[in-house]
Amino acid sequence: MKTRKRRAKRRMKIFFMIVGLSLIFLLLMFAPMFNVSLVEVHGNTRYADEKIKEASGIVLGENGFRQLKFTPESILELRLTEAEDRIERLPYVKSCKARIVFPAAISVEIEERQPVAYIRYLDNYLTVDNEGYVLEASHTRPEGKLKEIRGIEFSKYTLGGQLEASDIELVTAGVEILEAIQESDSSMTLKLFEVLDWIDMVDANNVLLSLDNRVTVQFNPKDKLQYTIDFTREIFFKKINSKETGRLEFAGEQGPSFIPE
Repeated sequence: MKTRKRRAKRRMKIFFMIVGLSLIFLLLMFAPMFNVSLVEVHGNTRYADEKIKEASGIVLGENGFRQLKFTPESILELRLTEAEDRIERLPYVKSCKARIVFPAAISVEIEERQPVAYIRYLDNYLTVDNEGYVLEASHTRPEGKLKEIRGIEFSKYTLGGQLEASDIELVTAGVEILEAIQESDSSMTLKLFEVLDWIDMVDANNVLLSLDNRVTVQFNPKDKLQYTIDFTREIFFKKINSKETGRLEFAGEQGPSFIPE
């Protein structure tokens, strides 16, 4: 008998809890005080605030709680996940968090992708990030310090999407080479990066670099990469004449050899 009474009380508690939560949720969804009056955007440098707001689909005057999805991350974190998905379609946006800030504001936090190189595709120049995502496509060579990565094979691309390369690892390997060059240059007056023309990812174990349009460097990127780059800058700036042309080869344990043309 007592067990039945306890079960009945438990059911009543659960019932009143559900009713109470439902009433609170209805209040949040329909009370005018929770209608969105402000959208704040943070972390964006590539797009203006208005561009982010437009992409989000968030409408001022509409209740923010009615835009929540019935998913744990949306309800528990008060995140507008559909707005996040729309914003993340912008090529330079890597990730986005759009949260309700009581009582009537939305805070949008942006993490952007950074351009690191460009790849030629037919008559287009594709600006990519370190994961091979296409950030821009243009018929003109990108301005600034971006370098070209060659040897990446793919049949099509989508702006904002990752390259459909036969081996996307070649893209990341090319980026690692660029980073190794910048690391080597970090405390030096003469910069190897400034004379770098392009990187050709022949395959996973064979890479070509062009320096100052006169010296080609061949090496295995999987074999002591930073050492190879540091040695290359030492030879190029101190051992090779400024007008000399040729090929610098790193061949296993034999060490580098320069073959003049």
